[in-house]
Amino acid sequence: MINIGRPKEVTKGEYVCRSGNPVTRVCMLLDGVLEIARIQSDGHRHLVGLALPGDFISFTGMIDGGAHLHDVLARNDALVMEFSAQEFSNLRQQHISLVMACERLLVRRMRLMYDRLAADPAWVLENRLAHMLCMCADLFAKKEAVVATDIDIGLSQTDVADMLGISRQSVNFALKKMETEGLVRLHYSRISVANMTALKQLAES
Repeated sequence: MINIGRPKEVTKGEYVCRSGNPVTRVCMLLDGVLEIARIQSDGHRHLVGLALPGDFISFTGMIDGGAHLHDVLARNDALVMEFSAQEFSNLRQQHISLVMACERLLVRRMRLMYDRLAADPAWVLENRLAHMLCMCADLFAKKEAVVATDIDIGLSQTDVADMLGISRQSVNFALKKMETEGLVRLHYSRISVANMTALKQLAES
């Protein structure tokens, strides 16, 4: 893959791909964080999730021939490895280990999707919020190999609101309550999980 791929630096705020455009390349994120989102007709952003180092971008469209599903842009300066769709398809045919890696990625994405769908909108906001924070904390803890005592989930309060489809004010009120209970810590433009065990208990209550 190193011999075939082409490294490309992506500056903060630069789009890697846009929703609806044809898929002509596949990217593997080497460094940085990418935002996966879709802008709705009313201009509101629906944040789907984040891509972390090791994730593939545009993989779905490469397989089924469809267009890009989301807008993907860099949240900070990032580095990706680019492959044409044909190059990546050839690599998958030649290397079973790459096929297995892609399968694991798809399974992880499906689990995350089903996990988010399981968060019933009828739940109390604190339970929905705790469920989503646990999901993100699990993801970042695995990527960073950190202990579950102070996990920076890489999201701001606005990000959380856009993921849940609610107002930032509602998220802020719920997070402040969680902070007083020692579940989370609020920092400038980011949130960290302080007590994963208690947060999971709230999510499952």
